[in-house]
Parts: sequence; C-alpha cells; structure tokens
Amino acid sequence: MLSSTTRNGGRLLLSLADAITIVAPLFADWNGSHIFNERWPSHARFHGVVGLSTAVLLSAFGLVRLWTHTTQAEARDVAVAVPVVYWGSFFPAALIKGTGVDDLGHPVARVMGVPANLFYAALTTTLAIGGWLLDRRLRA
Repeated sequence: MLSSTTRNGGRLLLSLADAITIVAPLFADWNGSHIFNERWPSHARFHGVVGLSTAVLLSAFGLVRLWTHTTQAEARDVAVAVPVVYWGSFFPAALIKGTGVDDLGHPVARVMGVPANLFYAALTTTLAIGGWLLDRRLRA
C-alpha cells in the first residue's frame, strides 16, 4: 500500500509548480524593474499587471481544483496547464527580436551560466510536467 505522501507525490509537485507561479512573478515583477518602472509606458505596465494577475489567479484556481472534490484527471490538467503555459512562454519570448531576458545595466543573475529567469522557468515547467506524469501514473 502506498503512503499518503507517495500517493500524493504528483499533486505535491504540481502544487509546488503552481505555488511558484503565484509567488515568483510577483516577487520578480511587482517592483520598480517592471510594473512600477517609470521608463515603461502606462499601457506596458497595464499589460504587465494583466500578465501577473492571470498567472496568479489561474494558479490559485489550479491549486483549489487539485485539492478539492473534482475528478482527478480534470484537476490535474488544470493544475499543470498554468505553470506550463506561463513559464513555457518565456522561451519563444526570448527568441523574438527586440526582447531580452535582461536590460543593459540591469543584468539578470545567472544560474549555471543561464539567465535565472529562464533557468527557473525551465525548472518550474519540468516540475509541473513531472508532477502531472507522476500523478497520472499513481492514479491510473
């Protein structure tokens, strides 16, 4: 018989990915470098708040669905979708001409030579997909 922690291992990984998707963007962007950056036009700041709010609210929704009485497959799919879509979007965004993972004079820290925002985006996406796969396997 599987322990409760083992049985819920996938949900715990999904929960971690969703919690990171709630906290990390607020920590990284709700400050003078992004949302309150006076060099940003007001419309760009508006879209920054929309993007942050979307990630935070949908991740919270995913967590609630994951741990309340819903069908497990449906809840698992909602919980994985938000972190994968939010963090996964960092990679095509980094490829678009004129965008940058950091600004001149305001470099992003590096983790193993990779910009921290891309490193943690990859890590959180991997956690979410791993949790989805594990939960799917344990509950099959």
